[in-house]
Amino acid sequence: MRKELKDICIQIRGVSYKPTDIRNESEGIPILRANNIQDDGINLDDLVYVDEKKVYDEQYLQDGDIVICASSGSKNLVGKAATYNKDKKASFGAFCKTIRVNKSDDVCVEFIQQFFQSKVYRNAISELSIGANINNIKTEHIDALTINLPTFSEQKHIATILDKIQSAINNKKQQLLLLDEAVKSEFVEMFGENPVESGKWKVEKGENLFKFSSGKFLDAELRLEKGIPVYGGNGIAWYTEKPLINYSTIIIGRVGAYCGNVKLVSEPIWITDNALFIKAFKTNDFNLTYLLSLMEMINFSQFADKVAQPKITQSPLKDQKYAIPPLNLQNKFAAFVQQIDKSKFVVKQQIADLQELLDSKMQEYFS
Repeated sequence: MRKELKDICIQIRGVSYKPTDIRNESEGIPILRANNIQDDGINLDDLVYVDEKKVYDEQYLQDGDIVICASSGSKNLVGKAATYNKDKKASFGAFCKTIRVNKSDDVCVEFIQQFFQSKVYRNAISELSIGANINNIKTEHIDALTINLPTFSEQKHIATILDKIQSAINNKKQQLLLLDEAVKSEFVEMFGENPVESGKWKVEKGENLFKFSSGKFLDAELRLEKGIPVYGGNGIAWYTEKPLINYSTIIIGRVGAYCGNVKLVSEPIWITDNALFIKAFKTNDFNLTYLLSLMEMINFSQFADKVAQPKITQSPLKDQKYAIPPLNLQNKFAAFVQQIDKSKFVVKQQIADLQELLDSKMQEYFS
């Protein structure tokens, strides 16, 4: 039996507030925004707090509520959803909305929550944007979505199956985090928590070690769906036909929310003006794997000019000091990282297989 969502859920609009309504953490109500809706659930980092007088009773999140990004400059973010199951009194902002499942003996809440994680749902939302500049979800868009509702016991069984697969994916992602932590621990063991101040290694200013270069703007007409990867401050943004550089390098995000993001790339790429890249004057001074970990330990965002949106210039990076341990020790660390990377490759493949299984099951149950 198929039902429209308007028959089994209600929609609640988010809280509208002005800068003058913002309070500190001890005095305000935490407000979730689109950035708090993550693929693996609700993230409570980077919250804003507003005067509780701005929040209506129905806008307080309840356990099991589905929070979605209802409006964004990016069509890829519109419709993104996650279930709120945190033990924290909170609400959500005007660019979000909450789907609250009506209490019923015929509807399993967990089943509906899983629907909002499916590609069936995301594809339905995406189709609303075809041929139009729609970057927001209206109430009628959600109301009109239909879902196949088997018996309550079948819904419960399906939700349990999907939850087990998702839990397996989450466990694998946790393994990746632990492997990353192993790399950090090995770095500290070999070079110290602050290699520059340890007194063990040669230290030089960046201006004596590296050439810092800014990426270049890429005109929209040159952007492709496939080709040479284009990197901004947060990884691949799009593609182009020709690379800006052809050698391995370290990229540092320099503008906006991605200030200080550090990434090692080893392929022909284009780098936008939202990022910097570096090249050592003496290639035998550094193993790039060591240099990446060294850079990741530096809080580059502290150098950002915060007059407008945060922005990093080359000057503080040139003034920053960097430790140069013997190359053979750097190479030993790189060999350790290589072994970890092999383990990460296996885990990532397992995640991909599990995700494929999850998508297949969701397609079967919800289409």
